[in-house]
Amino acid sequence: MVVKLVNKVYGIGVGPGDEELLTLKAVKILKKVDTIFVPISKKGKTSVAYNIVKNIVDDNKNIVELLFPMSKDKNYLKKHWNEAFNIIKNTDGEVAVITIGDPTLYSTFSYVWNYLKENNIPVEIINGIPSPFASAGRLNIPLVEGDENLVILPQGKDLEKYLGLFDTIVVMKTKRLGEKLKTLLDEEHKDNYLVGIVCRACCENEEIQIGKIDEIDFDKVNEYLSLAVIKRIKN
Repeated sequence: MVVKLVNKVYGIGVGPGDEELLTLKAVKILKKVDTIFVPISKKGKTSVAYNIVKNIVDDNKNIVELLFPMSKDKNYLKKHWNEAFNIIKNTDGEVAVITIGDPTLYSTFSYVWNYLKENNIPVEIINGIPSPFASAGRLNIPLVEGDENLVILPQGKDLEKYLGLFDTIVVMKTKRLGEKLKTLLDEEHKDNYLVGIVCRACCENEEIQIGKIDEIDFDKVNEYLSLAVIKRIKN
């Protein structure tokens, strides 16, 4: 028996939150595909990615939710990734899987990307504006200049290894970041860094803070859609 596979899958980055930051190509493909898959972290929870694109897709477009739960149990996660892959695989026509930011940077789409490639299903990536770039723009500062270097850390992992080595550190998800910075940097060195925090970048309820470590209210930024840009101040 021949098993029919989906014709093509587009992994589409929908940017940080403002529908006007969608690329022209993303809009074109979202309008033409037969089905749009939207990630959710819990049953009944709204998809952030879908909220960005909902005003530009037709009302009769086939929208299907894919559950990607937040868990540290790898077997539990793989079960849901495999279920999502099977749903995509058995859908007719060309489809899009949307993800906030860019598909190549810590994206939900990456969880099924390898499954698709392993099964020879054509995949095309449509890049979106990644949150580090959008956040730097909202902070009105450059991420890096000249010969400066940059590192991106999920949840500030191994921050102690990189402070002092990199000119700019981007921390994706800022929970407990204030505690880490104040533990790692003493009174002599903490003012050597400028910290910019953006929560819900480019959304209507966006929050921005920028300043020295002691000037930031870290209690306001302990949430999932938050990002920090930590820049070493040069004398």
